[in-house]
Amino acid sequence: MILLCLLCSTVAWSQNTETDSETTNLPLIGEWQIDLRPTPDSEPYYQVFAVEQVSDRTLVGTFYGSPLKDGFINKNWPKLNFAFTTQDATHSYYHSGYLSDGKIYGTTYCPGREFIAPWTGVRKK
Repeated sequence: MILLCLLCSTVAWSQNTETDSETTNLPLIGEWQIDLRPTPDSEPYYQVFAVEQVSDRTLVGTFYGSPLKDGFINKNWPKLNFAFTTQDATHSYYHSGYLSDGKIYGTTYCPGREFIAPWTGVRKK
């Protein structure tokens, strides 16, 4: 009887973990309209962040037309955090951000171009 209770508890915990993981990952999947304006007073400058797949720790998609490289997520904090790199013909770009209340907030850093830029995004309709 004790063995049966332990087995049932293990199965229930495993199912809850999968459901929690899927629920945490799903809100990030899809296309996001990212506002990359260079200053708060500038006109909006939109690009697409497309998240195609999120697994337990990895992120697959594109940003600004470039495939994500080394995309990772961290679900250990109250907000879903992510980071990845992209590259154009001459520079590497490092991006990180988080999902909060249906919006994403991020920062891009490019040492080769000597800049850092905060950005925000909303799900494309």
